[in-house]
Amino acid sequence: MKLYQAIADGLLAEGCDRAFGLMGDGNMPLWAAMVDRGVQMVSTRHEATAVGMADGYHRATGKVGVATVTWGPGLTQAMTQMLTAARHGSAVVVLTGLMPKGSRDVHQFVDHDRIAALAEMEHHVISSADDAAAQMAEAFHAARNRKQAVLLSVPLDLQYADLEWGFDYRPSTDFGFPVPPQAAPDAALEPIRQALVEAERPVIIAGRGARQSEARDAIIALAEASGALLATSLLGKGLFSDQPWDIGIAGSFASAPGEHLFAEADFVLGIGAQLGHYTSEGGFLFPSATVARIDLAPLPSALGPLPGLYASGDARLSVERLNALFAASPRQTPGYRTDAARAIIDTPVAAPEPAGDGLDPRQLFTALSEALPRNARVICGVGHFWGFVNMYLALPPTIPFHSGYDAGAIAQGLIQALGVAADGSGAPTLVIEGDGSLLCHIQEIETAVRHGLSLVVLVANDNGFGAEVHKLRAKGMNPALGSWTGPDLVAIARSLGAEATALESEDQIGAAIERAVTAGGVHLIDMRVSPTTMTDTYTKLHFGGENRAPILRVQPAVSA
Repeated sequence: MKLYQAIADGLLAEGCDRAFGLMGDGNMPLWAAMVDRGVQMVSTRHEATAVGMADGYHRATGKVGVATVTWGPGLTQAMTQMLTAARHGSAVVVLTGLMPKGSRDVHQFVDHDRIAALAEMEHHVISSADDAAAQMAEAFHAARNRKQAVLLSVPLDLQYADLEWGFDYRPSTDFGFPVPPQAAPDAALEPIRQALVEAERPVIIAGRGARQSEARDAIIALAEASGALLATSLLGKGLFSDQPWDIGIAGSFASAPGEHLFAEADFVLGIGAQLGHYTSEGGFLFPSATVARIDLAPLPSALGPLPGLYASGDARLSVERLNALFAASPRQTPGYRTDAARAIIDTPVAAPEPAGDGLDPRQLFTALSEALPRNARVICGVGHFWGFVNMYLALPPTIPFHSGYDAGAIAQGLIQALGVAADGSGAPTLVIEGDGSLLCHIQEIETAVRHGLSLVVLVANDNGFGAEVHKLRAKGMNPALGSWTGPDLVAIARSLGAEATALESEDQIGAAIERAVTAGGVHLIDMRVSPTTMTDTYTKLHFGGENRAPILRVQPAVSA
C-alpha cells in the first residue's frame, strides 16, 4: 500500500464521504485514491471554491469539511477562503501536497508555514511514513474538537512511499471525549439575574451560539420573566421574528424603532453573541447600558467595546438555570415591556420614496419574505446590497441564516452556498449575491449544475460595486469609477447549464422562487435593482440621513 492510498483510507475512517477540490500535481495521487475508495469528489473550477464549499458544508452539517488543492499557487488562490473559515471557527481540513525537498520547480514553491500563518490556520505536516497515521489524526483532532481550520500538507515523495507495516489508523473520533454541555455556575449567573431584576430597560441579544444550542424557547421565557425586549446579532437573524417584543437585529442593521429602544436600554445580556464592534456599533448603540454575556468560551477572547459580566456555559442550559433562579425570586415590575416601548415598536416607519431607476430593493426583499419556503436555508454575500437583505428580508425562526463576512471579503456567498447545498438534506438553498461578487466566481454555477445541486441564486444586480459607488459619492469622488455596463447574467447562467430569468417587477419574485424550488436544479434570478437607492445604513453613516427600516415580522404582532 502506498501512503497516498492509506491517507484516503484515513479520510474514510474520519467520516469523510464527500470532499471538495481542484486537482493538481500536489494532490493528484490523493485524489485518485479517494475516488477509488468511494469518496464523492466535488470538482470545482477554482481553489477558492473548494475551500469555501468545505466551509459551507461544515456550517450546514457540523461535520468536518474536507477540501483538497495543490501546493503553492493552489494554496495562494484559496487564502481568503482559508482565512474566512479560520475566523469563523469552522472545522475544515485543507489537504494538499508539499513539494519534495530539493525540488527545482521554484515557480510553484511557496512556504506553506507562512501561508497557514497568514490564513490563521494550524499547519500539520506529515513528516514520515511511520508517523503518518498519528500526524493525520492530530490534524483532524484539531479541526473536529477545537473547531480549527487546519492545513494538512503531505510531501509528494512520501505520498508514493510503500508502507511495509500497513497503516493502523485510529480516527480522531476515537480520542474525543467531549465534555457534555453544562450550565454556567450559579455563582456566575446570580450577578446576571440580579442585574436583570434591577434593570428598568433590559434587552436580551441572542446570537449564533443561542441558535446552535436551541436556546430559543428558554430565552423567550427568560425575557418574559425579566421584562426584557428580545433582539439578535446578525447571525441570529429571525430567531424571534414571531415574538411581539422582538426588536430585530442589534448593530449597524438595526431597525429605526430598534435604534430608539437600544439607545434607552440600561442592561444588555448577550447569549451566544459576542456583543462585538458591529453588534454594539462600537459601543454606541446602547451607550447607557451595562452588559453581560453568556457564552461557551471559558473567557471572552477580548474585552471588546463594552466589557461586563461574563458567564461560561451552554446557552440553553445556562438560560434554563437562570429561569429557575427567577422562579425562586420573580420580578415585580414590567421591565422594558411598557406601554411606551409598545408604542415605539408599533409606530409605523415612514415609507421611503420608491426607486425610479430599477427594482426597489426594499420592496423586493419585503416581497421575498413572503415567498421563502419555510424549510429553506438562506446564505447572503457581502456588499452594499446585504443591508437591504438584513433590514428588509423577514426570516422565520426555522430558517438558518449564513453570512461569510468573517474576513470582510466579497465573493463568499455563492461558494459557501454550494457547500450548504451539498449537505444531502434536499432542503431548498437560496443564496443572495451582488453582481460584482457573483462575477468573481460565476463559473461555479457550472459546478453546481455538473454535480446536480439544487440552488437558487438571487442576484442584486446594480451594475457595479454599490458599496464603493456610494462611498465615492460621499467622499466627493466620481461614483462612476465603481460602475460598469454589466454582462447578460441570464445568458451566462444558461450557457453554464442553469435555468435563468430576469425580474421585471418586485412582485414577480414569489412566482420565480416557487418555480425554481419546485423544479429543482440550479436557477439564477437576475434582480436589476436601482443603483442609486441606498441602504438605510449607508444613508445614515455616510450622508447623515434617516434610518427608515422597520422591525421585521413573519406574522402580525399580538399583545403579550
